[in-house]
Amino acid sequence: MFSYRHGFHAGNHADVLKHITLLSCIELLHKKDTPLMLIDTHAGAGIYNLKDRFAQTSDESSEGILKLAKQANEHSLSDGIRAYLELITQLPNQTKDIEIYPGSPYLLWQSMRSQDKLRLMELHPSDFPDLKSNLESLRLRRQDIKVEETNGFLALKAYLPPPSRRGLILIDPSYEDKGDYHQVLQSLQDAFKRFSTGVYVIWYPILSRLDAKDFPDRLKKLCLEHQLPWLQAELRIKEVTESGLSASGMWVINPPWQLKESLQKDLPLLQEILQIDGAGHYHLQSFE
Repeated sequence: MFSYRHGFHAGNHADVLKHITLLSCIELLHKKDTPLMLIDTHAGAGIYNLKDRFAQTSDESSEGILKLAKQANEHSLSDGIRAYLELITQLPNQTKDIEIYPGSPYLLWQSMRSQDKLRLMELHPSDFPDLKSNLESLRLRRQDIKVEETNGFLALKAYLPPPSRRGLILIDPSYEDKGDYHQVLQSLQDAFKRFSTGVYVIWYPILSRLDAKDFPDRLKKLCLEHQLPWLQAELRIKEVTESGLSASGMWVINPPWQLKESLQKDLPLLQEILQIDGAGHYHLQSFE
């Protein structure tokens, strides 16, 4: 697992889908004043430079955030996409060409209200120091934030249920270790015993291998067993091949009210803007 560094993939189309969905969830949850616990089980480094050697190796951001930003003026954007782009373009030290890309920890931090709590977990021995340093440099106001060098799958249950009984939990491992698929499901099983009403946001890659293809069905089965509502959003920008990532999905358990309506506006635009050679496709369904 330690061979994986998200810096190679920062700002790609999967990040675009994941972060727009994440921000929409938080915005909808903030319609209530009750404090919200925000948890990221696989936080990564928090902030990425799209000009460094990691990002430049694969140049995946050119098919994601950079392409979206470049073509934004040619489209009538949805509120969700516009808010996402505004947050990125207004980052400290940001350049006109977008050199800095925020990971989910930064987005969660930026979205926090004074009454909210943030818990970030990262096990990678290189990413954790960067995460801690990045968040410390950004903490301009007093907030309830904890950053832990730990296995997020195992540590999650210690924070459930939150004192306010309101929480959003982001689970987005790399899945380079095939055991991650099982670990996600097991973590959710354990979490539901403590906090079945939480909003669980799970990112997953869409790949041709069997464990990846079966994963959404296993998530659906788990939700049905626990009688929990769910939402599935998928985005493909090019034909699926044996190499590289062409598509990814978001599975939201206990989705906030109106999330589906929000994504119904975002996904067609993301497909139109990011697709390559007309091979784009999106899928959105929910069960209540």
